[in-house]
Amino acid sequence: MRRRGGTVLLWRWRRNPLRRRSDVAEAWLGAAAAALLLLAVPALGVATAAVAEHSALDEARGLHRTTARLVGDAPEPTPVRFSVLATDDRVSAIVRWTTPSGTSRSGPASVAAGSRAGSPATVWLDDAGRNHPAPPTPAQARTQAAALGAAAGTGAGVLVLGGWWVARVRLEVRRSARWDHDWAEFNSHRGHRHA
Repeated sequence: MRRRGGTVLLWRWRRNPLRRRSDVAEAWLGAAAAALLLLAVPALGVATAAVAEHSALDEARGLHRTTARLVGDAPEPTPVRFSVLATDDRVSAIVRWTTPSGTSRSGPASVAAGSRAGSPATVWLDDAGRNHPAPPTPAQARTQAAALGAAAGTGAGVLVLGGWWVARVRLEVRRSARWDHDWAEFNSHRGHRHA
């Protein structure tokens, strides 16, 4: 038998008079958890990323870009305490645009801070002419999808490891109770023999 540091390797898989069913169950649970961590968790992460990217790009397909005009002056950017970190100079302001059917509409849009009334602004409209936030670029969609895939894979990995740990603890409690029962039974038989 191969030994490593005084421990017999894979002892739960070998015939052994001290091996119990809970030992075999624990070995199978460990193998199942390892298989899930190596195969299912990465597959879930990749599938989640693919679906998220496809969904983000589909959202962009239903929108078209048009030019709107600023109704009033855009507010100046609010001062930021750590201005070195603040790189976004965009603010929300009311703009007016014409829908494909010729109707004039207005609504909020992201514009450059300090823009004057009448300045052009880009808005994204659906087929009904409703204003929507700008869709993500393909690079942004990939980045967001990768983050979602990593989060899904990590969450699934935590669930697998948590389930394996809970099962091991429950098996250990049962095994310990069974050992206590067997020792009590052994001691009671031993006592009768000497009496």
